[in-house]
Amino acid sequence: MKSHLWLLLPLFFSCSKKENTAAQKQTTAQNCFILKQGINVESEKKAAVIPTNEDILKKLPTHIQRNKLPDFKLFFYERKNTEILVENEKKYFESKSYKTKFSAWIKALPEFRYLSVNENFALAKNKYGLWIVENQGIDFKPYFLGFTPNFFLQDFYGKDQKFLMGQQVVFNGTLVNEQRLSEVPMLPKYEVIEDGLQFSIHLEDLRKDSDHDGFNDLFENFIGLNPNSADTDGDGINDFQDSNPKYRSATSKFTKMYEAIADEPSEKYNYSFTEILTNCEYFHSIDPKNRKILLYTTNERYPLMEDLLDHFFPRKYSKMQTYKDYPDAYFTDYADATGNGTISAEYIGGKWKIYKKSTVTFGM
Repeated sequence: MKSHLWLLLPLFFSCSKKENTAAQKQTTAQNCFILKQGINVESEKKAAVIPTNEDILKKLPTHIQRNKLPDFKLFFYERKNTEILVENEKKYFESKSYKTKFSAWIKALPEFRYLSVNENFALAKNKYGLWIVENQGIDFKPYFLGFTPNFFLQDFYGKDQKFLMGQQVVFNGTLVNEQRLSEVPMLPKYEVIEDGLQFSIHLEDLRKDSDHDGFNDLFENFIGLNPNSADTDGDGINDFQDSNPKYRSATSKFTKMYEAIADEPSEKYNYSFTEILTNCEYFHSIDPKNRKILLYTTNERYPLMEDLLDHFFPRKYSKMQTYKDYPDAYFTDYADATGNGTISAEYIGGKWKIYKKSTVTFGM
């Protein structure tokens, strides 16, 4: 009897493997394709939960120390003042004095906007927030500071504000409860939690790069990479060089389709990615050539809160759909910073031909 059981075991495992494969295919189909008529950009927005001041205080980054200032100007926010600051910032970055002052920094790392310089450090910003860029002589090394939107810092533009004190980076500002409306993300509301503070970060905390991949730990934690592995997805490519560092790339008919759709020509930066929200495994496996991407699923909360998803993710695609009359053509809705529309992908002669039709343009 025992010998008969051994004969049945290979059949059992074979059936289990087939069932698992079928389940995986079904999951992929559900995540990537629509099985009914009508396509719309999937709503990834979750119900916004406004955190309490106590919640914010509990979750503040531990590497940022704060001390009370004896003298300070009370926090004041007004939309008109913000609009003036934005306009002044734009003029500053376009000015000849800015380009002359930061010429070496701009030449080395043009993807940043520079605010001030102390010794061999420059305070800079990109879409993720504030950075410190260290001039190491033959190289310029950026370190992400890890400030969350709850830190409202003073204006730096066009002046050499002192931000370096010994081995610490320091800023004056206010701790706030920032609330954004998803419909109008550029008009936040602020509630003061604690005013008149000095925030400080040790340079050794900023420089920490545990896996030596070129990104400091604070940045990797922020965008969802593994700070303890130089190759987060295990594909043999260092995270810094990897154009899709979160997921292992693969090649198939449908990964090539998503590459053709998403990999539009753009300036390829080292410290800035195109973020895309999708649950589709084919999309996760793309190998972009023209840009660096970060792919997130709807279950992840990197790198910002749920109510900021629409504001943060510049590009979203609906699931793919096909029709019986057009078996080689697929259709998806898209939304990005410029508007939204429809994309069709047709498989002709072993290659994908992409057609993009804009239906709405924002700001027009």
